[in-house]
Amino acid sequence: MKKSSKSSPPVVFPSQTGKESQTKYEPTRPRGGSSWPVVAAVILTVLFVIYGIVHYVMNSEPYKLSESFIRQNQAIKAEIGEVDKCDPWFPIEMPPIGRKENAMFTFDVIGKSKQTTEVSVYLQKIQNRWRIVSAYYKDRQGFTKPLVVA
Repeated sequence: MKKSSKSSPPVVFPSQTGKESQTKYEPTRPRGGSSWPVVAAVILTVLFVIYGIVHYVMNSEPYKLSESFIRQNQAIKAEIGEVDKCDPWFPIEMPPIGRKENAMFTFDVIGKSKQTTEVSVYLQKIQNRWRIVSAYYKDRQGFTKPLVVA
């Protein structure tokens, strides 16, 4: 039974004069595995985390309250017409843990007439109920106007 070695056999090169031989060993190189499964696992993990965060925020009580407020607000209807879409946009703040429960959402609101505006809604949990503390929108001239009077 013949044992195989991990290194390659010596390579013999004639010297420049042609009379002497010189032995040279090739270094052993490890056979590397492919790293694509690790990269794919990291990408999938990141995608699942992002999906989980988006799902958590969009199914939360403050998000639903904000979207309902925007769709029913008369000032926004006067500005852009009947609301067709409420797309969440940045910044969104909704810390999952903390003594004070606050949330802030920004929406790109698109009316059926294709007019758009940006609406920011600030909420706070008071006595186990989410309440809109303040809300603002940008009018056609770009000025910020309040939707909730404190």
